[in-house]
Amino acid sequence: MTQNAPDPTADKAPQAHPGLPRWARRLAWGVAVAVVVLVMVMLLVGGEHGPGMHG
Repeated sequence: MTQNAPDPTADKAPQAHPGLPRWARRLAWGVAVAVVVLVMVMLLVGGEHGPGMHG
């Protein structure tokens, strides 16, 4: 009688995607914070915008 070899991957569940690396998350947070700060500075400081500024 021939015996089939058990499949070694049969009992393993598929691995979930581990997600972004730590450096990528920190970079994304840093860019997001920088964008928010720049937008806040632009809105709060304002300034004289218009054609008179360039001439």
